[in-house]
Amino acid sequence: MKAVTAREMREIDRVTIQELGLPGGVLMGFAGKAVADEIAAHLPRARRIAVFSGTGNNGGDGFVTAWFLACRGLTVEVFCAGPVAKISGDARIFYDLCVRGGIPVIELAGDNPSMPDCDAYDCIVDALLGTGSSGRARGIVEAVIRHINDADAFVVSIDLPSGLGADGEAPEGEVVVADLTVTIGLPKISLVTWPGRSFVGTLRVADIGFPPSLTASGRLATEMIDADFFRTASIPHIEAAYAGMPDAHKGDRGRLLLVGGFDGMEGAILMSARAAFETGIGMGTLVTTPRARIAIAGQVPELITREIPPMPDKDAICDAFAEIMRSSSFGAMVIGPGLGRSELSAAAFEAALNAAADVGLQKVLVDGDGLFHLSRAALPQIMDLIVTPHFMEASRLIDMPVEEIRNNRHRAAGICASRFSCTALLKGPASIVSDGARYAVNTTGTAALATAGSGDVLSGIIGALLLRPFNAFTAAATGAWLHGKAAEIIACGRESMLIKATDLLEGIRPARDLLLKYA
Repeated sequence: MKAVTAREMREIDRVTIQELGLPGGVLMGFAGKAVADEIAAHLPRARRIAVFSGTGNNGGDGFVTAWFLACRGLTVEVFCAGPVAKISGDARIFYDLCVRGGIPVIELAGDNPSMPDCDAYDCIVDALLGTGSSGRARGIVEAVIRHINDADAFVVSIDLPSGLGADGEAPEGEVVVADLTVTIGLPKISLVTWPGRSFVGTLRVADIGFPPSLTASGRLATEMIDADFFRTASIPHIEAAYAGMPDAHKGDRGRLLLVGGFDGMEGAILMSARAAFETGIGMGTLVTTPRARIAIAGQVPELITREIPPMPDKDAICDAFAEIMRSSSFGAMVIGPGLGRSELSAAAFEAALNAAADVGLQKVLVDGDGLFHLSRAALPQIMDLIVTPHFMEASRLIDMPVEEIRNNRHRAAGICASRFSCTALLKGPASIVSDGARYAVNTTGTAALATAGSGDVLSGIIGALLLRPFNAFTAAATGAWLHGKAAEIIACGRESMLIKATDLLEGIRPARDLLLKYA
């Protein structure tokens, strides 16, 4: 399923109404009916409903919702935040319908309007502001939002919780905290990414008749990493073919090169290596320091280990990586977990990337300390480069304050991808993948992923997927989904949100089995 910005949704509305000829009033009627049906399904015992409507089109959806709830025999009262004289167009049609049908419509206007007792209702419907609004809610609307949030009743928002913008940005002021949000047509970016997701409650998407040619259009930049995403990219079929080649040998399954785990940080790259083998690779080779190699050797029996000189002699390190690259036809490289930030680490990072470019190795994932060096090093031309920063790492890469990144993650992921001409996976809840033009929002994961080493496991998963016939964007998106699903499987099985990163390894293959079912 796609997710949309306000501009993209307005264009879908425009084409449907103006070019296809489906009247806006009909769409408004479908929307309100869908919301009423969702309320009835979620609250079958509700008897008294308060609908808070604005004076724009979202308010029109509220009037339709009120009408259909009243037709079900519920007691419904509508409170209009602003002068009813301002209601016009399609919204006016349904306002008039409510009034003529005997549904009370009470105007909340002036400096200090008398607010209803919200706790007297089983459900509050928020139809104040919709996709067309932006910036801070002000005046009577802001006062009503506060009043709704002070109530104990179940809150349903139509399209977006009022006060929340559509495009992924953090709200500037008061926002309705909904228990259920029924969004119209397609989810908006803010509903499926954080921080907006915290206001949404349960999310339902109402299909009101927009044609698939619009709602699934390739012109829409953002999609959810879900069954539709996998089917469109034939990912289950590719994965099944990869594992099921009857005449395959280990070379056919791909060779992954891992660089990192320098002295004292061996565990990070070991987790990446183990995750790669769990995801499926033919061969894996790890390059590290001589001392770390002694500590690592045999920890993952399937892993080949190589070493570079222990001193930051750039020529010697370059020669070592050149020889390693020539020794095997590596299909992808993961560099950075446990690499460190020393002079030796910097020399190894630069030498590894240059050696990869020299032999035509075009699939490279940079994570962990590799991102520190990436922000300082000259980058050779690598076609399928993936970076997987968390907020602090992204801040260093794109010179943007952490709080600004946190407050608009969708935008930050796109900036990072454009800055480095790469695929960026901005980690966090609902991780976002972008190549600068396209975006994918992950739909899996739990709070259990907030643990040291979780990102190292993710790097290994994506590194393995880079050995498939996937481009960087598809590998990163699929890896994010598998990583999150593995966490869900393990956390559910143990009934705890407290797990360690190595626990995730047990969930990778079951997660992959679930992915195959989307074929």
